[in-house]
Amino acid sequence: MFGLIKKLFGEAASPTTPPQPAPTSTASQASSGHVALGAAPGQAGFVAGAPVETMLQREIMLDRDLQVMGYNFRLRESVLRRKSKMADSVWRLYDEVLLRNFLAEEATKAFGKKRIVLEVSVWALDSPLLRKLPQGRFVLMLIYNEEFFTDPASRQPLLQELKEQGFQLGFDNFPLTPALQPLFPLADYLKLSIAQRDVTEMARSVAALTMAAPESAIVVADIHFFEELQVCRQLPVQFLQGSYLRRKELSDADAVDASYLRLLEVLNLVRADAEPAVIAQAMKYDPMLSFKLLRYVNSPAAGLMTKVDSLDRAMIVLGNKQLYRWLTLLLFSHERLEGDQAVLLEMALIRARMMENLGAKQFKRAELDLLFTTGMFSMLEALLRQPMAKLLDKLNLPEPVSQALLNRSGPFGALLDLALACEDGELPDEPALFVAAGVSRNDANRAQIEAMLWAEEVV
Repeated sequence: MFGLIKKLFGEAASPTTPPQPAPTSTASQASSGHVALGAAPGQAGFVAGAPVETMLQREIMLDRDLQVMGYNFRLRESVLRRKSKMADSVWRLYDEVLLRNFLAEEATKAFGKKRIVLEVSVWALDSPLLRKLPQGRFVLMLIYNEEFFTDPASRQPLLQELKEQGFQLGFDNFPLTPALQPLFPLADYLKLSIAQRDVTEMARSVAALTMAAPESAIVVADIHFFEELQVCRQLPVQFLQGSYLRRKELSDADAVDASYLRLLEVLNLVRADAEPAVIAQAMKYDPMLSFKLLRYVNSPAAGLMTKVDSLDRAMIVLGNKQLYRWLTLLLFSHERLEGDQAVLLEMALIRARMMENLGAKQFKRAELDLLFTTGMFSMLEALLRQPMAKLLDKLNLPEPVSQALLNRSGPFGALLDLALACEDGELPDEPALFVAAGVSRNDANRAQIEAMLWAEEVV
């Protein structure tokens, strides 16, 4: 937490617009072997009626302890639903959109040990762009194609060569047929969807994959409900993926845990610029909150020369802006029965940073702080299991933030819509949304990746 606070209020707190690639000739790109981040693919915007510029969708990949282990990138659901009707040439163009966003080394170097999973078609395997990707950083999650695997044995040399080049491979819901089974040990990850399987069938499928490729990690995808997540955590699988955090059932009860209520009360006092003594008095009712604040103020991250031993003094040292962000982070650091606070915090930080980045050209510094707050508080429903309208009744938020959180309106609504659309492929991906936000799809892709790199550094 101390390192996170230091990053939030140090140099990393100032939003930086993702680097805009300078126009580069095709010849100079070829000679350097380096392609600018987010470069637009192809010469035309449409091929066979399919737009080749699209915003990427991401999902967090978790281990069974609900720790974030990586990110899965794919085309949006609206694109993938057309896959049975898409020509190979269109698939290649969509793969190119996905790959180009990761060609620059700076787009991946800060991900640390986290996996970067790219869902691509089998037609991407001979793409020259693969050779330009930073080595040893990616999992190519292959979408099954029956035509490509008509003769599975003939594809083994190509898959083996990709592994030797530093790629890890994943098979996305490949049928476990006798002809394909010899290829399964080449896969580092085997993905199963729970959407079409009950618990018994899922257990059988996991057992069959484990028998076919005992060294491969099994990923369960399409987990849309918390109950499904709990069941899948009991299976002998390694990774979990899905939208359950966006679809948590909300409680009908009015009650919010007392510790959260106290924190919300203090947040309101800070937002209202209450006197330090008044804020300190409210915090005294929660000894753990007081302890955490004094521990932070006296930590090396705060950089103070003398010890602070009173809450009143701590209020003055921090100032309201820093105190408000610190309290916001504490919302996500409470112990929860679900054990998913780390996931919620990372998702909230990515949303907040992405909105801050995209708004940098349109809003003033004070409004960028509000954009960050909007992104953080957009996770409150999942955190507290309460409808947003009830939560806003307990918070004293500026009107633009409340408008965006409640109904995606106001000056911040379109940017919040974009941040959410990067996680939810079922949300509209319409030109009007990007016009309203004042950004392009490529802007959104770059801002999303930069936000993830930033969150990786600060969490």
